[in-house]
Amino acid sequence: MKTNGTIKFYHPDETLVYHIKKSFCKVVFQNKQHILILEIESTDELEHVEEDSLQNEFPELVLNVDDFVIPFESVDDLTGNTVEIPVCFDEKENEEGELIEYFYTNLNVNDEDDLETNQNTLQFTKTEEGNIHLVWRGFCDDFTTTSQENIKFKVSCTFNEIMDEIDE
Repeated sequence: MKTNGTIKFYHPDETLVYHIKKSFCKVVFQNKQHILILEIESTDELEHVEEDSLQNEFPELVLNVDDFVIPFESVDDLTGNTVEIPVCFDEKENEEGELIEYFYTNLNVNDEDDLETNQNTLQFTKTEEGNIHLVWRGFCDDFTTTSQENIKFKVSCTFNEIMDEIDE
């Protein structure tokens, strides 16, 4: 799916604006459950950024949702619905009684460590053209400093399905 949209981080000093390079959204049936898999990757384009901006030190990032169980069977079923992911990870006990950590959401900045995103709200709608549109709001670790404060973010992304022809 081809995408377009923006990712904004509402830092106390300035709003950081990223343009989306590529993304995908899938609903997968796994272990007798439907799970949401989502990835949104920004470009490293900084022409729109001021020379002294914090964003110059963080030119690209990736937001992910992985293995989050949802009550929907397909991406189309997401339309008109909201998915709440309050915390980025959870611990669950498997059949052998071992605790397993599941990381549902994360933010990766400049191919460094994965950071937490919490209080995630994903709202799915359809555009007039019939494409799925996502508005994702949440809070993430402040990746610009070593502070313990979280910063608010918002993703606005439209998924445009592209059918590639396969040469025989």
